[in-house]
Amino acid sequence: KKLVYMYLVHHADADQQCRELSLLAINSFQRDLANKNQLIRGLALRVMTSIPMRDILQIQVMAIRKASADVSPYVRKTAAHSISK
Repeated sequence: KKLVYMYLVHHADADQQCRELSLLAINSFQRDLANKNQLIRGLALRVMTSIPMRDILQIQVMAIRKASADVSPYVRKTAAHSISK
């Protein structure tokens, strides 16, 4: 999963087809943000906020807001680091 996430971050903006596929992957990230495992939630947030696409900016902001109120300190720390991205 981590390898796929890294691939998406690096190739999300390569061409139009990659941009469309990256937009389709956002649903998977949003599901992972609700996962019971804090590491999965943190990874999903980190990767989703690392994708350099303006189309998903509002989704990224909503995910950071939700993660900043998470019960896990790891997820809250990841949310704080994601603000600068």
